[in-house]
Amino acid sequence: MFFSEEIFTEGSSDAAFRRVLLEILKAPKVEAVTTGAEKVRDSDTTEQLAYRFEISNPRHRIVANEVFSLNLPVAVARFVWMISGNNRLADIAFYEPRVRQFTDDEIIVPGSSYGARIRQAHPGIDQLQGVIARLKEDKNSRRAAIAIYQPTDTVRNSNDIPCAFGMFFHIRNEKLHTQVIMRSNNATTLLPFNIFEFSLLAEVVAAECNVDMAQLSHYAASMHVYEKMRELSEKIVSAGGETKSVEMPQMPSDPAPLDEIRRLVHFEADMRHRSEAISDGTIEEEVEKIRAEFSTYWQQMAFLLLATVVNQRCSKEGANSLKAAMDPNLAKLVKWSSSGESEGTFESSDLPLLDVMQKTDNIVTLHRTKTGASFRQRAVEYEQAAGERFSADELLEMQERIVSRLAARGLEVEVSKSDFAAILADVRDKK
Repeated sequence: MFFSEEIFTEGSSDAAFRRVLLEILKAPKVEAVTTGAEKVRDSDTTEQLAYRFEISNPRHRIVANEVFSLNLPVAVARFVWMISGNNRLADIAFYEPRVRQFTDDEIIVPGSSYGARIRQAHPGIDQLQGVIARLKEDKNSRRAAIAIYQPTDTVRNSNDIPCAFGMFFHIRNEKLHTQVIMRSNNATTLLPFNIFEFSLLAEVVAAECNVDMAQLSHYAASMHVYEKMRELSEKIVSAGGETKSVEMPQMPSDPAPLDEIRRLVHFEADMRHRSEAISDGTIEEEVEKIRAEFSTYWQQMAFLLLATVVNQRCSKEGANSLKAAMDPNLAKLVKWSSSGESEGTFESSDLPLLDVMQKTDNIVTLHRTKTGASFRQRAVEYEQAAGERFSADELLEMQERIVSRLAARGLEVEVSKSDFAAILADVRDKK
């Protein structure tokens, strides 16, 4: 059947994630459809419509098992990007460069910037503040809602139409019941991120209203698994019930979450802008700054943001200094690039950040083509001549640019020296 027959409840995000994959893998197949303004065909999918499930303990929000693990620093960065009302491409691309595939103008992310739609829907209109104010005024209200999808999304052409439709919040018996409504949900790629960020947003509302959380109800008009991700999805399901996930502590009401979040947003921007100055020798100083500025709960969020910079710029010694300051239950879920930990676990960072597949197809297959071979040759020639090495992020971004510029002529076109020079200049000019 194309439609989900019943709703199920699981205690944790990890259990819910694997249950969703199990059910969607059994769903009917749907032929490839066109997606985005470029009208490029996506992979075939298995899909259920009107799909629903619940997580009874939303604080158990981190998907982590023997096969697949949520990229926790990126998940926190997504949440901070969202809660700040941000839509700037560069700010989120610092944590996940592949998001650059989904901008229309290389300046903003027009659809998946949920926070901009929530907190700056129109000048002076902050839907999150509105929900909190309404529930404080009337705990029995049925009007506490957030709209993410907009009428313009039904007609505009874009590489990025929002997958999230909106949220509803109800306080009953001193507990907050949250409903998340998705237009489209890639079960393998995006569901773990969605559970994390929307359950965390719900807990902000609960803590601001000084109530506890009840279940998180998740509804997707289309819940699907792409055929290209079927093998991975099957491995996740077959891993069984073993979980590496942990329950996050309860978010305190005092100090007020929105006050702490405001400081976290400022910290994130400052840390990102001066990231090149962060090194092994400054990690302890960074840790002390975080401890001085944030309460215990929000310190962990700041530490996780800092982990991205540590993984980019520091050695094992620097990583160990940060890990020693962190909650060990969270630190063990981070894939520390300098230590080789978590090897063998497929991480969510290895998947596309957003729910558009067309350009990722080209990136995956590029290395087998004449285009890919000639790109590698040009890169080697440049490094030898210039006496410098490209970073992994630069190579990935240049590869994405090659797909955009050359793949329309086919993936057997050779990358010329002038093509390579133009792409390199474009990438470095955007920094």
